Amino acid sequence: MSYSIPLGELTLTDIKNFRRAAREAGIARAVELGVARNRNELLVRDAMPNTDFGAGAVGWTTEQYITGVIAAAGWGSPFDAGALPANAPTLARTKVAVFYRYGDVEAAPQIIGMRFRVGANAASTKATFQFQLQMQCYLEPVVYFSEPVVYDPEDVVYLEALYAGAVAVSERCPFGCFIIERLGPTVS
Repeated sequence: MSYSIPLGELTLTDIKNFRRAAREAGIARAVELGVARNRNELLVRDAMPNTDFGAGAVGWTTEQYITGVIAAAGWGSPFDAGALPANAPTLARTKVAVFYRYGDVEAAPQIIGMRFRVGANAASTKATFQFQLQMQCYLEPVVYFSEPVVYDPEDVVYLEALYAGAVAVSERCPFGCFIIERLGPTVS
C-alpha cells in the first residue's frame, strides 16, 4: 500500500521512525543480496543525485534533484538529462537505494505525483504516490511515503513524475533517499 503523508501531520518521533524504517529496509536488503555479510560492513548515507543516479548524460546531471523543462501535463521524466526510457539510470552493483520522502521547493509546484518503477521499460511498478492535495492545497512542501521504496543493485531506477501542467521551466524536486553500500577501499 502506498500513500503520501504530509510533513505537518507528523511528529518528530514519526519522522525519526520513517527514517529508521527506510535505513533498516535498505540494510536488510543489502545483507539479503550479499552486498555485505552483515550490517557492520555497511555504510548508510544520503543519496547524491548525480553521484548515485547519473552516469554521463543519464539521470540527474548535477548534484541537485531538478527536472528538465516541463513541456506537457501528464507522466514524464523527473531527470534533468531528458526523456524516459533512455535517461533512466542504472544503480551501481554495490548499492541499494531507499526512497522515503519527497519535497518540492517551488512556489507553484507542478509535480503532483511520483511513480517508482523498475526495469529498462518500466516493467514493474514498486509504488505510486499522488500528492496534489498536500502540495497545491495544503501547501505542504514535503511528504513522507507510507513505506520505503527499495531499489536493488543494478536496477534501472525508472522514476516518473506526474506533472499538473506545462510551465516551460524546470522544477526542483528533492528526494529523501538513502544509499546503502559496503565499507571498503573506496568507502569509509
